[in-house]
Amino acid sequence: MKKEPSFWPWILAVALLAAGLVAGAGFLFSRRVETFSEPPPGNRVDQAFRDLVRRVNEMEALWVEALRQEATRQVEGRFRDPLPSTFGVEQVSWLNPAVNDQARSHRRADGRQPALRPVLERFAKGEAGEWVFTEAEALKGNGRVDQPGKPPAWVHGNGRTAVVLLLDSTEAAAVVEADLAKRAKNFLPPDEPGFLEWSSPAKHVFLTSGEAHAEGRPDEILRHVSIFGDWTLRRHYPTRTVTTYHMPTLAGTSALASLLLGGGITLAVRQRRAWLAASQRVSFINRVSHELRTPLTNLLLNTDLALDAAPADNERLRRRLGLIREETSRLARIVDNVLTFARIERGRMAAQTAPCDVARLARELLENFAPLFDRKGISCRLACEVPESLALDPDALSQILSNLLSNIEKYAGENAAAQVSATSDGSRLTLDVSDDGPGIPTGARQRIFLPFERAENGVAAGASGTGLGLAISRDLARHMGGELELLPSEKGAAFRLVVPCAERSRS
Repeated sequence: MKKEPSFWPWILAVALLAAGLVAGAGFLFSRRVETFSEPPPGNRVDQAFRDLVRRVNEMEALWVEALRQEATRQVEGRFRDPLPSTFGVEQVSWLNPAVNDQARSHRRADGRQPALRPVLERFAKGEAGEWVFTEAEALKGNGRVDQPGKPPAWVHGNGRTAVVLLLDSTEAAAVVEADLAKRAKNFLPPDEPGFLEWSSPAKHVFLTSGEAHAEGRPDEILRHVSIFGDWTLRRHYPTRTVTTYHMPTLAGTSALASLLLGGGITLAVRQRRAWLAASQRVSFINRVSHELRTPLTNLLLNTDLALDAAPADNERLRRRLGLIREETSRLARIVDNVLTFARIERGRMAAQTAPCDVARLARELLENFAPLFDRKGISCRLACEVPESLALDPDALSQILSNLLSNIEKYAGENAAAQVSATSDGSRLTLDVSDDGPGIPTGARQRIFLPFERAENGVAAGASGTGLGLAISRDLARHMGGELELLPSEKGAAFRLVVPCAERSRS
């Protein structure tokens, strides 16, 4: 029996793969991963924020006192042009109603030309950079001044002279920031879950704690507004990841995967059972054909003996014995085809090379078909121009030619003319078999070499046969290393067999 085909495991594999893909897709699509932020218990962060605010306020009070003392010192200096000595003071300007020389009344800590020039109202000229003060607010002022569009300033006057300190909050905030960084442990709760981030008025992050920086918007923002600017605490709570599944989607895809898997298993099982059943039928037909071969051989032998012994003048007896021999030969050809088909299906077909007299083989076959051809008025001409002995498979060649002649007898029709011609170039044998019958319909030309396929035409109606002849003949030709093909023809059917061969000398 032919080796069991491997495509039923492929059916099962494809079903498993499809079921796995559907189940996997359902698992992925039904899966929902959500991340939640949860504030930790306690108020350690709030306390740390209050501690920072307290320290900023302390530093703010120290700066205010330092500015007051600096302004007083500058006023008492009475135009000695001292440079500012307090951090956060960018420029010192003196205002005096008795002095109108504004060029000497300003000094910057870095020595550069002042960008803003505070002046008393009586000396204002409307020039760019002038910051106008009234005598009342300048000479009697004492404290911080914040005007829209102007930097923060500190004004201090004694009734006769005033000093204006232009302030740089950024520089002052940097000093405060450095102080806070030194006291980091006071503003970073130990082992606090989540992530904390302190930033200065300059947007500079100077303290962090906790896990790696979290993306997205902070869960909590605490801000303290001071004269230095805004101090900000951004807080990200610790996160918790929750995985859930959409049960309707998961159930639906699981059911579909089960159906695919069950269907694949059912199909694979049915396919394998069908193959086993077909193998059993082929095996049965093979055994039956073997059993028929021996009695058919005996029938042919005894019919030949009976024909030889029959009286020459008893035409009726000889005609009936001839008919028996013809039908027995036809049955024998059918059995041979079935046995050959079974061997091909089992993969046990192999060419058996031996010396072959092609011309003699063709003549013997034509003699065997002569009674059948004569009954239908078919004439067949043989043209064989090949050496007497060629190395090829004589049994396969005989079966191929026998099938082609049998097709002529079945399908060529009454009074048809046929021809068998053979040529050889020393390495290939070319055998052409043609007739002038109705031919093969165009729609059937691609199917006639398939097992159990028969071309339907008017002459073929009612013709006996299994539909295996041409399929077996092409398989035999290919096992011999050649090819059998249907040639284009205007009338009738023409077949060409080309097989490799080697010329051999006769001993």
